[in-house]
Amino acid sequence: MDDLPSRQRWIVHLWLILTVLVSLLTLLPHFSILVHIFFGLLFAGLVVAHLRHRRRTVSILLADLRRFGKWIKPRGRMAWADLLLLFVTINVVLSGFFDYFEHRPVMISTGLISPIRWHVVSSLVLLVLLTVHTLRRWRRLRTSQVR
Repeated sequence: MDDLPSRQRWIVHLWLILTVLVSLLTLLPHFSILVHIFFGLLFAGLVVAHLRHRRRTVSILLADLRRFGKWIKPRGRMAWADLLLLFVTINVVLSGFFDYFEHRPVMISTGLISPIRWHVVSSLVLLVLLTVHTLRRWRRLRTSQVR
Protein backbone atom coordinates (compact mmCIF):
# COMPACT_ATOMS: atom_id res chain seq x y z
CA MET A 1 0.00 0.00 0.00
CA ASP A 2 2.69 2.42 -1.05
CA ASP A 3 0.73 4.42 -3.59
CA LEU A 4 -1.40 7.43 -2.69
CA PRO A 5 -4.74 6.18 -4.12
CA SER A 6 -4.57 2.96 -2.08
CA ARG A 7 -3.71 4.92 1.05
CA GLN A 8 -6.62 7.29 0.41
CA ARG A 9 -8.97 4.36 -0.08
CA TRP A 10 -7.81 2.79 3.20
CA ILE A 11 -8.37 6.10 4.98
CA VAL A 12 -11.93 6.28 3.59
CA HIS A 13 -12.57 2.70 4.76
CA LEU A 14 -11.21 3.50 8.20
CA TRP A 15 -13.29 6.68 8.48
CA LEU A 16 -16.43 4.86 7.33
CA ILE A 17 -16.01 2.37 10.17
CA LEU A 18 -15.11 5.06 12.72
CA THR A 19 -18.01 7.36 11.84
CA VAL A 20 -20.53 4.53 12.24
CA LEU A 21 -19.07 3.61 15.62
CA VAL A 22 -18.90 7.21 16.85
CA SER A 23 -22.40 7.91 15.57
CA LEU A 24 -23.64 4.98 17.66
CA LEU A 25 -21.69 6.18 20.71
CA THR A 26 -23.29 9.60 20.46
CA LEU A 27 -26.62 8.02 21.29
CA LEU A 28 -25.48 7.72 24.89
CA PRO A 29 -27.40 10.18 27.09
CA HIS A 30 -24.66 12.77 27.65
CA PHE A 31 -24.09 13.58 23.95
CA SER A 32 -25.86 16.23 21.92
CA ILE A 33 -28.05 15.13 19.02
CA LEU A 34 -26.06 17.55 16.86
CA VAL A 35 -22.94 15.41 17.38
CA HIS A 36 -24.94 12.38 16.20
CA ILE A 37 -26.13 14.34 13.16
CA PHE A 38 -22.59 15.52 12.37
CA PHE A 39 -21.14 12.01 12.37
CA GLY A 40 -24.14 10.60 10.52
CA LEU A 41 -23.74 13.17 7.75
CA LEU A 42 -19.97 12.63 7.73
CA PHE A 43 -20.66 8.92 7.20
CA ALA A 44 -23.04 9.73 4.32
CA GLY A 45 -20.39 11.96 2.70
CA LEU A 46 -17.80 9.21 3.07
CA VAL A 47 -20.17 6.77 1.36
CA VAL A 48 -20.08 9.11 -1.65
CA ALA A 49 -16.25 9.13 -1.53
CA HIS A 50 -16.24 5.34 -1.22
CA LEU A 51 -18.47 4.99 -4.28
CA ARG A 52 -16.28 7.40 -6.25
CA HIS A 53 -13.26 5.22 -5.48
CA ARG A 54 -15.22 2.25 -6.80
CA ARG A 55 -16.47 3.94 -10.02
CA ARG A 56 -15.45 1.08 -12.28
CA THR A 57 -16.90 -1.61 -10.02
CA VAL A 58 -20.12 0.36 -9.55
CA SER A 59 -20.61 0.73 -13.31
CA ILE A 60 -20.01 -3.01 -13.85
CA LEU A 61 -22.44 -3.91 -11.07
CA LEU A 62 -25.09 -1.54 -12.43
CA ALA A 63 -24.74 -3.16 -15.86
CA ASP A 64 -25.26 -6.56 -14.23
CA LEU A 65 -28.49 -5.34 -12.64
CA ARG A 66 -29.88 -4.63 -16.11
CA ARG A 67 -29.39 -8.25 -17.24
CA PHE A 68 -31.77 -10.70 -15.60
CA GLY A 69 -29.52 -13.74 -16.14
CA LYS A 70 -26.66 -12.09 -14.24
CA TRP A 71 -28.73 -11.69 -11.06
CA ILE A 72 -28.14 -15.27 -9.88
CA LYS A 73 -24.37 -15.12 -10.33
CA PRO A 74 -22.16 -13.98 -7.42
CA ARG A 75 -21.46 -10.58 -8.98
CA GLY A 76 -25.17 -10.04 -9.62
CA ARG A 77 -26.00 -10.89 -6.02
CA MET A 78 -23.27 -8.49 -4.89
CA ALA A 79 -24.83 -5.80 -7.08
CA TRP A 80 -28.22 -6.28 -5.42
CA ALA A 81 -26.66 -6.32 -1.96
CA ASP A 82 -24.77 -3.09 -2.67
CA LEU A 83 -27.90 -1.46 -4.08
CA LEU A 84 -29.83 -2.47 -0.95
CA LEU A 85 -27.03 -1.05 1.22
CA LEU A 86 -27.18 2.26 -0.66
CA PHE A 87 -30.98 2.38 -0.40
CA VAL A 88 -30.95 1.73 3.35
CA THR A 89 -28.18 4.32 3.86
CA ILE A 90 -30.26 6.96 2.05
CA ASN A 91 -33.30 5.84 4.05
CA VAL A 92 -31.44 6.34 7.36
CA VAL A 93 -30.31 9.84 6.36
CA LEU A 94 -33.82 10.84 5.24
CA SER A 95 -35.49 9.38 8.30
CA GLY A 96 -33.00 11.23 10.50
CA PHE A 97 -33.84 14.50 8.76
CA PHE A 98 -37.58 13.87 9.26
CA ASP A 99 -37.05 13.06 12.95
CA TYR A 100 -35.00 16.21 13.43
CA PHE A 101 -37.33 18.60 11.61
CA GLU A 102 -40.49 17.08 13.12
CA HIS A 103 -38.92 17.49 16.59
CA ARG A 104 -40.06 13.97 17.43
CA PRO A 105 -39.53 10.43 16.12
CA VAL A 106 -41.52 9.66 13.00
CA MET A 107 -43.62 6.56 13.59
CA ILE A 108 -44.70 4.22 10.80
CA SER A 109 -47.71 1.99 11.17
CA THR A 110 -47.37 -1.41 9.56
CA GLY A 111 -50.87 -2.61 10.34
CA LEU A 112 -49.49 -5.86 11.74
CA ILE A 113 -47.66 -4.59 14.81
CA SER A 114 -47.66 -1.40 16.82
CA PRO A 115 -46.10 1.66 15.13
CA ILE A 116 -42.33 1.55 14.73
CA ARG A 117 -39.76 4.35 14.81
CA TRP A 118 -38.65 4.78 11.20
CA HIS A 119 -35.11 6.05 11.92
CA VAL A 120 -34.37 3.46 14.60
CA VAL A 121 -35.53 0.48 12.55
CA SER A 122 -33.81 1.62 9.36
CA SER A 123 -30.63 2.31 11.37
CA LEU A 124 -30.69 -1.20 12.84
CA VAL A 125 -31.14 -2.68 9.37
CA LEU A 126 -28.22 -0.55 8.15
CA LEU A 127 -26.06 -1.68 11.05
CA VAL A 128 -26.70 -5.36 10.22
CA LEU A 129 -26.02 -4.80 6.50
CA LEU A 130 -22.84 -2.81 7.22
CA THR A 131 -21.58 -5.51 9.57
CA VAL A 132 -22.10 -8.21 6.94
CA HIS A 133 -20.64 -5.96 4.20
CA THR A 134 -17.53 -5.20 6.27
CA LEU A 135 -16.91 -8.73 7.53
CA ARG A 136 -17.19 -10.19 4.02
CA ARG A 137 -14.54 -7.73 2.79
CA TRP A 138 -12.38 -7.51 5.93
CA ARG A 139 -9.24 -9.09 4.44
CA ARG A 140 -9.35 -6.80 1.41
CA LEU A 141 -10.08 -3.51 3.21
CA ARG A 142 -6.48 -2.49 3.69
CA THR A 143 -5.07 -3.72 0.39
CA SER A 144 -7.84 -2.84 -2.08
CA GLN A 145 -6.79 -0.96 -5.17
CA VAL A 146 -8.32 2.06 -6.84
CA ARG A 147 -8.75 1.29 -10.53
